[in-house]
Amino acid sequence: MTTTDIERVVREVLAELGKPVGQVVNLSRENGRLDNPSQVNRQVSGQVGDNTGQVDNPSCEGNLVLAASVVSINDVHGRLESVRRVVVRRRAVVTPAVRDELLRRGIALEYDDSDVKASPAVRLVMIATGTGFDPAPLAAALEREGYCVERSASDCLIAAVDALANEITRPDKLGVLLTSHAAAGLCLANRLIGVRAIIGTNAAETARSAAAVGANILVANPRRDGFFQLKQCVAEFARGGRRPCPTVFDKRLD
Repeated sequence: MTTTDIERVVREVLAELGKPVGQVVNLSRENGRLDNPSQVNRQVSGQVGDNTGQVDNPSCEGNLVLAASVVSINDVHGRLESVRRVVVRRRAVVTPAVRDELLRRGIALEYDDSDVKASPAVRLVMIATGTGFDPAPLAAALEREGYCVERSASDCLIAAVDALANEITRPDKLGVLLTSHAAAGLCLANRLIGVRAIIGTNAAETARSAAAVGANILVANPRRDGFFQLKQCVAEFARGGRRPCPTVFDKRLD
């Protein structure tokens, strides 16, 4: 099992337990194992702190604190000298290139839970159709992270799309369509006035696509992606809130 696999399993288990914990992943130079696994469940209050409860100063020597939702190699390029720990947001997406560089340098990667209890400003309306996937565990996992979720199921893809299009006319709602017929769902949704739907494959791509068109409906295939990846994708979509349609596209997309 690789370091990435271990970290993914740890984060998924913690998410399922619903514990607001800071996750510390120390990557060994030698074989990628977790150093000091007991630190993984260390509670974080306010900001990342040590075991004495003292809050770390983000600017103190040895720490690099990044607030980006998606942390790429450009965010750390030229900034890792003398750094012992990189701290990112609880639901931040850290690219493989960054993980490899931290592993090579023996730098710890830590997830800060200081904002985990902040309630997002939008409500998610989630409809499952054309799939045997039960949306209840996904909705529960998102609710534990502070998101408001309304979930239901439909036997008809067209009816599900129409229902979501109606829901997102409200300024505080975003739609999530869970279906094995993602391409058809996307096409049906984008033929409706006011709908800007995207397909979600991973959190980073979802963030980019949603920002590019001001998406208000996310279409995802729960049978194609694992539960953890699906949850990260939906959470990233929700975290961006209601995005306006870009001015350059408003005559065509809005």
